[in-house]
Order: sequence, then structure tokens, then C-alpha cells
Amino acid sequence: MAEVLNLNALKRMKLNHDPSPWAMCDNTFQKTISADMFPVSHWTYHSQRKLAEALGKTGSDEWYQHNVKTRPLLELGETEPYAPDELADIWLVVAEDLLSDDYRECISDVSEYDVSKLQFQAHFWEFGPGSFFQPHVDKPHKIVTHLMYLTDDWVPEMGGCLQLLRSADPKDVVVEIAPKKNTSAIIRRTDSAWHAVTSIPKEMQSVRKVLQVWFWDKPVV
Repeated sequence: MAEVLNLNALKRMKLNHDPSPWAMCDNTFQKTISADMFPVSHWTYHSQRKLAEALGKTGSDEWYQHNVKTRPLLELGETEPYAPDELADIWLVVAEDLLSDDYRECISDVSEYDVSKLQFQAHFWEFGPGSFFQPHVDKPHKIVTHLMYLTDDWVPEMGGCLQLLRSADPKDVVVEIAPKKNTSAIIRRTDSAWHAVTSIPKEMQSVRKVLQVWFWDKPVV
């Protein structure tokens, strides 16, 4: 039985198919995760942000767009947390919950895709001011994604919403999911599973915090 993840809430998620397979719920965690528990070390900025800096484009629109950084909790195929000594104890328990058969069974049931044999990884993400993700479809080996939002006191002005679209047209939005703390979203990849993340205003000195789990099939070579 999971100690921090609220598997009962996750199991009650209902998969929708418009515009592509997705589900969401509240009360993702059974225990309170305070802001000071969020990791502070071992972060790496998005490769496109680093490239923009190397090209002398720091502060450009491209630089702001990729003002995103990640920190591993569980690397692909690993069963031990990354740099555990620098994580709050609650994340060590979350890692155990994610590695459990109960969690895999839950995600399989909700996503209607058997993830029991898939590898997975879990990373923390921070979307900083100016950042966003354009409409895209995940690569074929990225099968199921579980997003667990951790942003404190989110309000609409902060942006960072997950959008599900019918096409690559940014205006073709069907569903918009706010990154409110303690909510979850699951999306399953299809060839038409377009999704995006709305912009966080540059003047909004806040970050969009999320723990993201990917279930991977073998990459297509």
C-alpha cells in the first residue's frame, strides 16, 4: 500500500478520449508536501536554453521559452532515488510508491495500457518565467505520462496550464488543465495526442513545479 501517493484517488480517474486519451484527479498525495520539501540541488537546464546561451541569446524569446530545468527522482530503469541524501525524506517514500506493483497496476487500469513491463523514470520539473511548450506529439516510445503538480497557490495569471489539442494549431484547444497543487493528469500517447504548456509571464517571478513520470517502450531506431 502506498504511503504518500493516494492510489485510491488515482484509481478513480476516468479516461477521456477527446481529443486523445487523458485523465485527471485531485488529492494526488495523502500527505502534505510543503514548498520547502522541493529539491534544491542537482538541477539541469533545458538543452535549448543552454544552446541559446552558447549562441549569445541569453534573455531572448528563445531563451525564455526554454527557461525550464529538471532534477531526477528516479532515472530510467533505476530502482534507487538519484542523490537521495539531498532529497527530503518524503520523496524517498514517493519513490518507493512509484516503484510498487500497485502503482503500475493503477496506471495500467487508468490509461487502458499495460505498463507492467515498461521502463519508467520520474523527474522533477521547474518551468520558470517566460517558459512554455509549443504544441507537440510525444515520440513513439513515450507511452504514458503521469504529471503530479506541486505549485503552491496557483492562480490563472501564473499560466503553465497543460493544453490538449486536436491539432498542431495553438488555437485548437479542447481541454486545459491547471497545474494546481495536489492535482494529477495522465496522458497516453497516440499519433494525434497534441499537447502544450501555456506560457508563464516573464514578469511573473514564479515557477511551475511538477513531478513527471514517463513510461517508456523501447525507442524506435
